[in-house]
Amino acid sequence: MRNLFPGSTAMAVVVTLAAALAGPIAAAAADDEAGGVSHRVEVKRQKVDEPDQPSLVFLKENRVFLRAELDRLRQLVKVTRDGSAELLDERLLRLREMAAAVAAARDTVGDAEAASAARERLESVAEIASLEAQLDLMDSLLAAQKQRLAWLEADYLGQQRTALVVVVGGFAGREVPEAVVLVEGDEIRRVDFTPEQRSALAKGGVAQVHHAFVEPRTHEFSLAFEGGDWQEAPPALVSVETPRDRLTFLEIDLGGTDSGQGGGAPAAVVWQR
Repeated sequence: MRNLFPGSTAMAVVVTLAAALAGPIAAAAADDEAGGVSHRVEVKRQKVDEPDQPSLVFLKENRVFLRAELDRLRQLVKVTRDGSAELLDERLLRLREMAAAVAAARDTVGDAEAASAARERLESVAEIASLEAQLDLMDSLLAAQKQRLAWLEADYLGQQRTALVVVVGGFAGREVPEAVVLVEGDEIRRVDFTPEQRSALAKGGVAQVHHAFVEPRTHEFSLAFEGGDWQEAPPALVSVETPRDRLTFLEIDLGGTDSGQGGGAPAAVVWQR
């Protein structure tokens, strides 16, 4: 076994040398004092080189011995098993089952939340698709309505025709004729008044006797009435100008004429749209 403290030997040597030299030095000092001569003696401490970490030095120097002892301990220590098993605590098994159940429940809740979120996303997508379908339907309806309006506008503006409407009135308080004969050139139109029209005329109303498309020019009509004293009345002559693509209304007021030979000229009122 090596010395655990190698520096102690050096210290012992130094102490021995100091003791050996103490005698001669003391004798020399006594002689010098007797002769009246003094000497200066300087004592210095000897520096000893010691390691900073002596424990590591010890382990390094004795590593072979330590390894041998460790190997011997490994050979002495043996772990034996007889093959028998001990019963586990039922509480531990129960705790394990409860932990597994908690984990399964957590997974189930997470799956349910994920499914709910996915379902909400699908519902949102379905709602968006429904809204898009409704918007597409509205666009198609608006396009169809636009086409219909364009057709109506083209039909009204591009295919207008000149038309003439003739109405008669002015029979309030007088005998109402049974029919009227409208003559224009070689064309003759006879219109019979219905009981409702005759009642309206007797109360001061008007009745339509002619409505047709005509040429845009000046038209001259001859109106003759039939029935009662109007049978002998002369025809009434009326002239009207019909502009192109306009609807012209001609109202003939017979309030100033009499049923008979001495009837006056009727009044005519014209307006257009």
